[in-house]
Amino acid sequence: MTTPRPLSQPCPSCPWRVEQRADDIPRFDMEMAEALVSTCPDRRGFGPDFGAPLFACHQSKVGSELHCAGWLAKVGHAHPTVRLSVAQGRLNPECLTPAPDWPQLHDDYGQVLDKLRSSVVTRDDRYGT
Repeated sequence: MTTPRPLSQPCPSCPWRVEQRADDIPRFDMEMAEALVSTCPDRRGFGPDFGAPLFACHQSKVGSELHCAGWLAKVGHAHPTVRLSVAQGRLNPECLTPAPDWPQLHDDYGQVLDKLRSSVVTRDDRYGT
């Protein structure tokens, strides 16, 4: 089981930040963003399932992931691995609340995905086709 390893605050291009768009995120991949829905509660507030992956920061390197501070602060409390990590003293529960000096964050991943879908630049958009 992976213990969440969060950053201290959302990075400048964090998709959870309200002001960030898909084209602000380095190496943005809409397919990967869609797959991350399994790390979050659904629109009804249910889930994720036990054993679901954790939401890693997009600036992490594969194999040494740091977990998204925005995700932890907004919906991390709903993830079974996160709750277990807090209960076992492996994760500071303060990570589950945005700090007062943080930027405004989306409340749920549905909001994040809606924004990303509406702001993603496709190959056709780039080349005017």
